[in-house]
Amino acid sequence: MGSVIGEILTAAIGIALSPVPLVAAITLMLVPKSVPAGLGFLGGWLLGVIVPVVAVTAIANVLPEDAGDDSTPIAGIVRLVLGALLVYLAVAQWRLRPLPGRAGVLPRWMAAAEEMTVAQGLTLGFGLAALAPKNLALGIAAGLTIGGAELNLRDTIVSVLIFVVIAISTVLITIVGYQMATDAWQKPLADLRTWLVRNGPTVLAVAMLLLGAELIGDGISSF
Repeated sequence: MGSVIGEILTAAIGIALSPVPLVAAITLMLVPKSVPAGLGFLGGWLLGVIVPVVAVTAIANVLPEDAGDDSTPIAGIVRLVLGALLVYLAVAQWRLRPLPGRAGVLPRWMAAAEEMTVAQGLTLGFGLAALAPKNLALGIAAGLTIGGAELNLRDTIVSVLIFVVIAISTVLITIVGYQMATDAWQKPLADLRTWLVRNGPTVLAVAMLLLGAELIGDGISSF
């Protein structure tokens, strides 16, 4: 199980460091009327991280392997496709990054944070976790690793839980920490949001490039 956790750690951290969900969580916390929506966002984020990794873990358990060796060609092909997707997204994100000296722009939907309901927050959180291409790709990759490792049920559950806890950690800490110490967290979170809006696209592009290259390497080694 230790080797599996080591393999999925990068994917979990890749999701945890996603700038857009962090900016969304911070925005919802900094608008007093949106705190309930922020809690809904956390619930949706949790659910959106769980669904892909659990579904793919279950599917990967029954993927056929080549007889006589340890190759997993189907999983390898999926990893290659996911890796290529992340590299493509990294290039696209790099081109869209704010130019030096220019401030980043918040997504339009964040302007409606004050009117956002709990249900809308939940939907937003789920969408950013389960439907955003990068996070979905990393969830699928983690599920392939866990499901293909032939772990027993207990170790499979523990591996999934560790992945989920790490993946949601930044959003969880942001929302829970703000609730516990609102005054102390307000300025640091506002400063962090400004930094993420300005530098997040660049950081995200580099992260996706590295994660994509790793997935391509894993895919090649699966044959």
